[in-house]
Amino acid sequence: MVTSEQVARPLVRPADRRGLRWLPLWAVLVAGLTVLGRLTATEPGAPSLVVPSAGVAVLWLLSRRVSIISLDGLALTALLLAVVLLSGLSVVVGVALLLGVVAQVALTAALLRRWCPEVWGVGRGGEAVDSSRDLLHLVGAVAAGGLAGGLVAVLGLLVEGAAPGPLDGALLVGRAVAGGVFVVPPALVVGRAWAVRRGDRADGRAADQPADQGGPWELAALVVASVALYGLAFVPDSLPLAFPLLIVTGWVALRFSTATAAVHGVLAGITVVVCTLQGSGPFAVTDDPRMGAVLAQLYVCVVIVAALTLGVGRDERRQLLREVRHAQADAQRQFSLMRTMVDTMPEGVLVLEGEDRVLLRNPGASVIGEEGSFTLHDLAGRPLPPDRMPSTRALRGEDVVERILVRMADGSTELLVEVTATPLPRDEDLPPRAVVVARDVTAEELQRRELAAFAGVVAHDLKNPLATIDGWVALLADEIEDGDPADGALVRQVVDKVQSASGRMQSLIRHLLQHATSRDAELHAVDIDMTALVQDIVAGREAGGAVRVEALPVVHGDENMLRQLFENLVGNALKYVVPGEPARVVVDGHATEDGAVLLAVTDNGVGIPDDSKDLVFQQFYRAHASAYSGTGLGLAICRRIVDRHQGAIAVRDNPAGRGTRIEVVLPGARDAVEG
Repeated sequence: MVTSEQVARPLVRPADRRGLRWLPLWAVLVAGLTVLGRLTATEPGAPSLVVPSAGVAVLWLLSRRVSIISLDGLALTALLLAVVLLSGLSVVVGVALLLGVVAQVALTAALLRRWCPEVWGVGRGGEAVDSSRDLLHLVGAVAAGGLAGGLVAVLGLLVEGAAPGPLDGALLVGRAVAGGVFVVPPALVVGRAWAVRRGDRADGRAADQPADQGGPWELAALVVASVALYGLAFVPDSLPLAFPLLIVTGWVALRFSTATAAVHGVLAGITVVVCTLQGSGPFAVTDDPRMGAVLAQLYVCVVIVAALTLGVGRDERRQLLREVRHAQADAQRQFSLMRTMVDTMPEGVLVLEGEDRVLLRNPGASVIGEEGSFTLHDLAGRPLPPDRMPSTRALRGEDVVERILVRMADGSTELLVEVTATPLPRDEDLPPRAVVVARDVTAEELQRRELAAFAGVVAHDLKNPLATIDGWVALLADEIEDGDPADGALVRQVVDKVQSASGRMQSLIRHLLQHATSRDAELHAVDIDMTALVQDIVAGREAGGAVRVEALPVVHGDENMLRQLFENLVGNALKYVVPGEPARVVVDGHATEDGAVLLAVTDNGVGIPDDSKDLVFQQFYRAHASAYSGTGLGLAICRRIVDRHQGAIAVRDNPAGRGTRIEVVLPGARDAVEG
């Protein structure tokens, strides 16, 4: 059923309107080449030996993006018919030849659009003919169209009763194929190269010339060699030198662009055809000029296809090499990235191949030293047998996650290491591979143990005062339940015990908070007048008669932390006194030669035994646990504060007699250091 839209459809479709200004040029080209082709006829009324107009007609339809069933196709057919009839051909022969050309043009254009839609000049794509597949489709479409056109012409002559002989039939098919191959592939290749070059110039980009492409001097040498060789081959009639001329075709295709090779092939083809028609060259020695024309056109096809094949093959190789280089560069970047990541890992990473080859070892693996400098043991201290080594088990295909002891051969260090060993995917041609990740968890385990001990001590120290509170409160509750009025002395005793236990808990909690803040709090370092700070601490304790504060140098540090430091040191000096004797404490200090400040708190107390002088800085360690109450955190807090200030703290005996002298080294005033 015909719709109104189909009735109203214009004869000239929207696609046909593209490039209307080029129609006269296409018409002139087709007409001119048809006339030139008619000049190659061996006698009036005979078919032309060459028909390049068929290839130009294909380009016409491709550029206009139309088929033979269009206004362009109608104009093309009419133009060809007029030129053929005006050239002296009979109507029968002219119509048969015209049908062959129209069939060739229609089929070639259709096959190109189907097989090469992305190639520049065929469809809407702009891709180059840069692969063997594209070239095969391009040449195959042109050759198939030419073969079909030649056969249609032969069939037309047979139907009209003008039966051609075998040589005439070969000539009709050969000229159709040669006309397409001679024009269409070179035109598409050269046209795309010209469009790219024009685009580069418009964008201000320099032309990208491969490093292996010949330069101007080599091109000049190629031109001279081509002229000389073709002159030598086609001027004398007796030298059969046609096919050795493919040497220059190989030269231009391998050393210059594919477009240059295509132009060289076209010029060579023109030279061959013209010389053959003029009766010179190896193809003109035949008795029948038609045979010479067939051979010449076959040679033209060989030259152009060889040039394009070599050129496209070289382009394909360049593209593959470019992709390989890009892939190698990407792989190198990925390798560098992965190597950087592995090298910056704190864990040790080893990649093993077989029992005796290390493929990768990162700096983190140096924690366990080189092979032979350590031995591996289980957590019970027993040496690991070779078949139980994590790496050996992973090479056997096991996934291993375990902790082992690493002992240095010189006995200097023992590390607790967590090992994860994983087999890698197996390649049958290679030994088994495995990746081993070793993480030093010695410090982590020590922290865990310290935390467990810390929790135990805290629980114990909180449990005792809580038990005291619970016991005395229970006693008071029993008195109340018995109905007896509580004795005032008993109530006073209960209250005192509860307050004492509560005070011990508060002291422990306060020290725990100080311990945490001394580790995690941010430092706000300023220059501090230590004389005023220590005097303020002494005044707060109302211990002015027991503590003498001498002039102290200015210190650069965190005021809150340093106040906490000397609260603990002065408090300990006043606390650990000999029963029955008054406390005498001296706080003094001086600047050192390296710009630091040494401050000391000296007392006349019970002192610290020599074997405890280093231990008193550990958490919860108490040198006089039975005689004096405390949490065992005071000096640990002092040590942490001093460490945060990049200083030093030490316990010494009182040089003047009984007692202890604790020396602290802290940074000097910033102004003094800069001065």
